Amino acid sequence: MTVALTVTAAGPVHGAPTQTADQVMQDGLNAAVAAGYPGATALLRKDGASQYLTAGVGDRAARTPTDPKAQVRIGSNTKPFIGALTMMLADQGALSLDDTVDRWLPGVVTGNGNDGKKIKIRQLLNHTSGVPEYLDRVTVDAYNNPNKPFPPAQLVQLAMQRAPLFTPGTSVKYSNTNFILLGMIIKSVTGNEPAVEVQNRLIDRLGLTGTSYPTSDPKLYGNHVRGYAVPLYYWGERPYVDVTTLNVQFSGAAGAMVSTLDDLAALHEALLDGTLLSPAMMNELKTLVPYPDQSNLSFGLAHEVVNGPGTCGKVWTKGGAIYGYYTAVLTREDGAQAAVATNQYNMAGPAGAGVANLTNAAIDALCAL
Repeated sequence: MTVALTVTAAGPVHGAPTQTADQVMQDGLNAAVAAGYPGATALLRKDGASQYLTAGVGDRAARTPTDPKAQVRIGSNTKPFIGALTMMLADQGALSLDDTVDRWLPGVVTGNGNDGKKIKIRQLLNHTSGVPEYLDRVTVDAYNNPNKPFPPAQLVQLAMQRAPLFTPGTSVKYSNTNFILLGMIIKSVTGNEPAVEVQNRLIDRLGLTGTSYPTSDPKLYGNHVRGYAVPLYYWGERPYVDVTTLNVQFSGAAGAMVSTLDDLAALHEALLDGTLLSPAMMNELKTLVPYPDQSNLSFGLAHEVVNGPGTCGKVWTKGGAIYGYYTAVLTREDGAQAAVATNQYNMAGPAGAGVANLTNAAIDALCAL
């Protein structure tokens, strides 16, 4: 079974809805549950006020309602944390976004045409590096062995068995290997594991009490919803597998973190409003490259942008998917936010379409705020 750590908003962005934002979002949550998701939750934020919405259950066995304030695995929403650290280090002069990967990780990106001397740190952040994907080579093993170590260097070596996706800087293609490399660069620059830097520079500073970066422990603790997977050959009401206990070592800096909708929204807000970064670095973050074959989607540094209709304008977004969970955070240019989570995730088939529909419902709700 292959798991991707991200999805981006799929399909065309809808026009401005006539319902209120909470009605639009509730309809989206209800539709996700009707499509087979155990539970779905949402947070809407504007001008300091928050609304929480929920549908379905957080535990299929106990049938307890899902909790929009509970912890979930956030998959690729780990990437904005790693991106924030990288850009903060650049602001401090500890590294440059124009440094090559080989400057900090000599000889790591090499073989089969891959060359770390030709790849810049900024190209890791916006997925223009051409570095190939590692993820599909470890997911089944990780699923079957929740405590098995997957050292970052080993994950990169698996990716290096493939040719580059393209010449660095000539195209855009999402690759989780980019952020495994960024985690390794953070350690090379600071001497600390990225989990330590995330805790000290982001979690503690922003008061993200529901957020953690597990490095080996596969269990969830405290108030959390249970996560479920459906084998890819089943759809709808078929056997579900409880995957709440999950190997975090195979995803690392690309997707190992745990958080809440409130904390995710706070992190994205701090990144996009200049709390964490200098004006010059904000310009770097918001310099966009178009994603091939998706006219409404562009990539910034550790973020994507979908072009909303009418007065909604640009919507900054990040999606994160991992076994059992999906999250997405969307931020309008004026700071209004929508965030959603489910406790099941599948890439393909009806379940995959359900996530795309939920993301689009969140965009519509955001545009109605």
